[in-house]
Amino acid sequence: MFTIKHAAERVGITTATLRAWERRYGVIAPHRSESGYRLYGERDVAVLRSMKHLVDQGWAVGLAAAEAIRLDREQPEHLPTTEARDGGSHTQPSPGLARRLTVAAAALDTGDLAAVLDEVFALSSFETVMTDHVFPALEELGDAWADGRVSVAGEHLASNAVMRRLAVAYEAAAAHGHGPRVVLGLAPGTRHEIGLLAFAVAARRRGLDTDYLGADLPIDDWVGVAGDPALAAVVLAIPTTADIPATTTVITALRDHRPDLVVAVGGAQQSQAPEPAARLGHDIAAGAKTLAAMISQR
Repeated sequence: MFTIKHAAERVGITTATLRAWERRYGVIAPHRSESGYRLYGERDVAVLRSMKHLVDQGWAVGLAAAEAIRLDREQPEHLPTTEARDGGSHTQPSPGLARRLTVAAAALDTGDLAAVLDEVFALSSFETVMTDHVFPALEELGDAWADGRVSVAGEHLASNAVMRRLAVAYEAAAAHGHGPRVVLGLAPGTRHEIGLLAFAVAARRRGLDTDYLGADLPIDDWVGVAGDPALAAVVLAIPTTADIPATTTVITALRDHRPDLVVAVGGAQQSQAPEPAARLGHDIAAGAKTLAAMISQR
């Protein structure tokens, strides 16, 4: 069982919003402790997260509440379950997603790829879907490419399909980004964008004013971007070992040019980044929260 604070954190809303949804729409009915405090179960959190997902997709709040209640009553298996991991809310991984993504990529079947992605992005919040479902599936897709089960064309087809989803999510999150300015991009020669663009979406949804510059950005351009006094932070990624030297050079140049600037890094090889770059970890929701906290402390 969870307190209202912990339940709200798991759902990704404020306690005030949780109380309002409970009071106005009757979406859940929490238990009470002997002392009278609200206590929420896994099912309550799942219903609330389903409602939040619908609201994030543009549903009116009242309609979203009614649909979440209907799903809970009629099709409870369609609602995500939650589990504590890394201090956040997550859904159980979809064991068939990686296989279906790989099969569709191997067959160069764009229709199937779209159907798989439609299904998985409807499971939960953007951050949870990426961390618990899409990233693991893409890792398995990479393994399938490495052992010859998927062609280069198939791997590119699937990756580009995911990138298009991320681009849409990034634009949709623009309304949230009114906070400190953050620039995100990749060092010269670095081209694996999915993880960094997903983080850019999460950071924007967290309220940061993000500019995504993309892959293979020259060092002179990085230094030029850092000249903006309104810039609060720069985020890079180190997806592979081959990307370590170029990213190190960018971080060093940024440190020399703007010692006050927050510089953070993600990606599989982030542990190899030089000081003083901050490591954001592998959970994009937690990383966005960390980055926002670092900026506010400055």
